[in-house]
Amino acid sequence: MVMDVIAVVTASGKAYYRIVSELKKRGLSFLSLNPGESIPLDIKVAITTAAERDKVHCSNVLIYDYFPDTSILVEKALQIIQGKTKYEEVIIGIDPGKRFGIAVLGDGKVLKVLTTSNIAEAAASVTQMLEMTEGEKKIVRIGNGARDYQLELTRLLDERLSSNVLMESVEEYRTTKISKKSSSWRRDLRDGVSAVEISMRNGRIIKRGETK
Repeated sequence: MVMDVIAVVTASGKAYYRIVSELKKRGLSFLSLNPGESIPLDIKVAITTAAERDKVHCSNVLIYDYFPDTSILVEKALQIIQGKTKYEEVIIGIDPGKRFGIAVLGDGKVLKVLTTSNIAEAAASVTQMLEMTEGEKKIVRIGNGARDYQLELTRLLDERLSSNVLMESVEEYRTTKISKKSSSWRRDLRDGVSAVEISMRNGRIIKRGETK
């Protein structure tokens, strides 16, 4: 029998549904509690909302509202359970174009894949993901297939990201071809596949502060 080590502690229907949906998708066991209820000692992580935080008493509490999406929230809970405070390496791969595919990897594991419809959204998403995903080393790899989009996104990220984030320009040769093998996938999913491929390739280092 698998012991519950995660508790979902909230009276918010919206938060509960989203958290539990992600936990079930991953096949994770959990305990459902109301704010104020006693949390068993074997629970390693409690997930709640900002409004209910004061009623949740556990050694490790994660706030649903503080994460850009539930996949990263649950990944953080798993990190805590495994005794890892942060990843050794966080990599974000970006496939620029009319739509931007974005993939987030933590120590080689795909944590999140998403798409955005414009440069501003892409820059905001990347910035937010890096802020919420702790890592000893952080790298952003941007595909060079759509040059104008790449240059503009590179400029925006160079302005927004911390100076310790490494940025690379990655050769996109074959990434689009690889993604199109799954012709039944929607276009946004194909963009995501390309972003994953880009994240796994070493690129040319972009000098920070010289992108204007």
